[in-house]
Amino acid sequence: MNNKIFLSSVLILSCTVLFCKYTKAQNYDANFDKPITSQKGQFIYGELPPIKTEAGVLFFLDRNLGAVSTNPETSDSWGDLYQWGRNTDGHEKRYSDTTLTKSSIIEVPHNKFIVDERKSNDWLSNSQEDLWQGTNGTNNPCPCGYRLPTQKEWRAVLNLGYEVKLNSSGYYYLSIADGKLILPCAGLRSAYTGNFQHIGTRGYYWASDAINKGTSGCIDFNKEEFTTNISIFGFRCFGRSIRCVRSE
Repeated sequence: MNNKIFLSSVLILSCTVLFCKYTKAQNYDANFDKPITSQKGQFIYGELPPIKTEAGVLFFLDRNLGAVSTNPETSDSWGDLYQWGRNTDGHEKRYSDTTLTKSSIIEVPHNKFIVDERKSNDWLSNSQEDLWQGTNGTNNPCPCGYRLPTQKEWRAVLNLGYEVKLNSSGYYYLSIADGKLILPCAGLRSAYTGNFQHIGTRGYYWASDAINKGTSGCIDFNKEEFTTNISIFGFRCFGRSIRCVRSE
């Protein structure tokens, strides 16, 4: 191998690893196997086949962040529930404790889910709009090279066709593009109480876009209706699911 090419490859890899460590994103290796430690032990994310949309070719991960299974028949496919803009600090776990104290900094020094008792719609005392934009976004919780979908990308995928279905376990899920992308109804964690709502019956997924102070893009769905943030806003203090993506 040419020494210059080898050194360049090492430098690129080193920068990637350092960046991922800096942003506290989930790490992964070069063949897209991403070992993540969960409360049930070790498991691996996979990458779904490419989906061609009007917003470009998209490569989604095969499960929600924190999910230990891709099977929508089981609650193991639900995964974690993140407050918009927070990194993977433990607050996203369904067993995490709560606190009524808002954070004044973007890197929260604890793993508690912040309850917004005054309904100001944010877990930060001073809202910031640029926390989850792109792979280089501050606090990006996705594996290296991945990011949250934008509103435009979510809409482009949905334009391929979707259907809310019921599985044999009694849980609902969203099937997009004839099953190319499956999104479980993993429920919501309330910003105002810290309690869980609509588990198995509604799906709530973040987009990367900041709309205005305290609100960000999302898609919400259940067995009776499908809405996006065209008609609703996602308040950032609520806990919603994340499905990471990369593009060509």
